[in-house]
Amino acid sequence: MDKFLESRWFLRGFALLMAAIMFATVNSPDDQQNVNSSPQSTTEVIENVPVDTIYNQDSLVVTGVPSSVNVSISGPSQIVAAAKGLRNYRVFVNLSEQEIGTHEVEIQHEGFSQQLEVTLSEPYAEVTIDERVTEEFTVDTEFNDNIIPDGYELDEVAVNPETVVVTGAKNIIDAIRYVRATINVDGEVDGEETVESTVQVLNADLDKLPVSIDPATVEVDISVSQPSREVSIVPVQTGTLGDGLEVDELALSNDTVTIFGPTDVIEAIEEIEVPFDLTGIEESGSRIEVPIPIPNGVGELSEPSAAAIVTFTSNQDEAAENNQPVSEDPAQPEEEPEETPEETPQESPEEAPEDTPEDTPEDTDTTDENASIESNTETEQELTMSALPVEIRDSGDDLQAAFQDPPSGELNLRVTGETDEVEALTDEDVSLYVDAAELEEGEHEVEVQVEGPTGMVYVVSQSNVTIQLSQA
Repeated sequence: MDKFLESRWFLRGFALLMAAIMFATVNSPDDQQNVNSSPQSTTEVIENVPVDTIYNQDSLVVTGVPSSVNVSISGPSQIVAAAKGLRNYRVFVNLSEQEIGTHEVEIQHEGFSQQLEVTLSEPYAEVTIDERVTEEFTVDTEFNDNIIPDGYELDEVAVNPETVVVTGAKNIIDAIRYVRATINVDGEVDGEETVESTVQVLNADLDKLPVSIDPATVEVDISVSQPSREVSIVPVQTGTLGDGLEVDELALSNDTVTIFGPTDVIEAIEEIEVPFDLTGIEESGSRIEVPIPIPNGVGELSEPSAAAIVTFTSNQDEAAENNQPVSEDPAQPEEEPEETPEETPQESPEEAPEDTPEDTPEDTDTTDENASIESNTETEQELTMSALPVEIRDSGDDLQAAFQDPPSGELNLRVTGETDEVEALTDEDVSLYVDAAELEEGEHEVEVQVEGPTGMVYVVSQSNVTIQLSQA
């Protein structure tokens, strides 16, 4: 025995056995795993990972699958970092073997390392599988009435295209009650406007339904206008005429005007009476322009003023033909009926006799060569503007225009209005003109137009002028 223990081969074998035991102890897998995992293990959360749905998209529709989930991964830090950076994984629901109906299914994942522990924020989902249905619907419009200004009305709303194709689950398509395009604009619409609108599909409770819409947006044309109607203008004579004068005719340049406003208001209006104040007007053929009163409820008029030409008949002439006295006062001498100062309104102070014994208040009213102002009432004044040039407009480049009557091309203008407005009036504020746009070569008698501030009465000393158009 002693001899065996002292043998070289025994000692070599014993040493080899001890070495193997020590090697196995040092390289134990459990110890190695503890050494490697404990200090380097980590956990990360990947947010909003899309969830794919596997099903027959040609004939079925699936609802209830979450669009995304959060994924928590735990494991070695290097593998966690690689998985989060590369994103070569997938989260999905496989419904290829499921039938129509409602099912609770597992949300699965693939592509993660086996060394990672994967946890989903929603491991299961309740999904509904239904028959895929496609229908065509007419698009209705919706808008706030505040976009239509007061006095305006909606003419037309047109949608382009008029219909859309809606695809979804059969039970959802059956629940559709409204297919709408909402008109959203900034401010008011007072004409025509085109807006692009998103189509919404709603149920009876006005809840938005999960469907596919083609096209998803449409163009909406909205047209708004102010109702209008053409009505007659009726001239009404007002004011005090000069002695011996009677109005034979008050002829309007235009006997109609267009009124704008709510339909119920303008439909009740047949005509508008326009007062023409003839106080101080003595010359037959004078042109008078006055503002047209706006009826209650009417928004605006196509023309702010109306013009008329007044024609007088003289009581003196009629009396002379009948050999009867003119004056209604028997005490008035018959030898002086023709003395009417109004017949010479442009007479300067120097030309008037200084020793006339029968001067009246009208005799004392004088005008200078440029303008004169006299008061008609406490709040109104009258201004005579002398030698205003008459402009010939739109005669064309190939025609040359010249005045025949009056040769100077100048007229006088009497203006009546509020005192402060009349006092502020200058020659630059008022224009006289004739329109030659549609006239051909030759001589023409045309009506004189007045262009000036509104709210005033204009009387031209000569309502018509004669012009000659010739080749330039």
